[in-house]
Amino acid sequence: MAVLSKDNGVALYAQVRETLRNRIVNGSYQPGERLPAEEALTAEFGVSRMTVRQGISDLLDEGLLYRKRGIGTFVAQRHVHRDHNRLTTFFDSAESESFEARIAVLKQEVLLSRHLVARSLNILEGEPVFHIQTLRFADGLPITLHDEFIPYKLCPEMLDHDFTQVLSWEALERCGFRIKQAVQRVEAIAADGQTAKLLETEIGAPLLYKERTVVAEDGTPLEFALCYNRGDRYSLTTTLTR
Repeated sequence: MAVLSKDNGVALYAQVRETLRNRIVNGSYQPGERLPAEEALTAEFGVSRMTVRQGISDLLDEGLLYRKRGIGTFVAQRHVHRDHNRLTTFFDSAESESFEARIAVLKQEVLLSRHLVARSLNILEGEPVFHIQTLRFADGLPITLHDEFIPYKLCPEMLDHDFTQVLSWEALERCGFRIKQAVQRVEAIAADGQTAKLLETEIGAPLLYKERTVVAEDGTPLEFALCYNRGDRYSLTTTLTR
């Protein structure tokens, strides 16, 4: 039974919010678990239903909770958070958030480049590229389907690497390239059947889709990547200045 104070200067809804937050953080409420009904929380906290709703609303806004219409409110899965003010790898982000990261290689092949890939890498359409498709996991849950394309001529030994252990950026640096920056476009899309199956989500579920071109210090495009990130398990931050 939670005991709230009416004398400490902290609004009751905020005390409800922080009590629920602590239960989520300490594991009392597990990811995917349904939150107790509003009636039960109202009785436990000894406050009005409006006060409980306001506390829950803040946690919904933060992404710690989510609602299923007609079913209830549930604890969200932890998000892999990417700081897009810096050029970091998936392993860097997972480590900073204390996730256990793993990569499964789905495809590792040489293809002839098509229009979008060729244009993004500034090569002729039909030139050979390495195609590496990976599925990236955090704490055993699939987070990102990652398709990347690298000009074959830049690093012919690329296919010799084990991409469950060595990321493509490391392989490119072993070939003598220094990565300087990346340009990317982000949009929200709905998961198609194949992507939903790989990411273990529903068809039509929201995905955060990214197209990214990585460039070397001399301006050479090194990698073009398509990233399909689960919207319920992935978030990003950017800093905007004026």
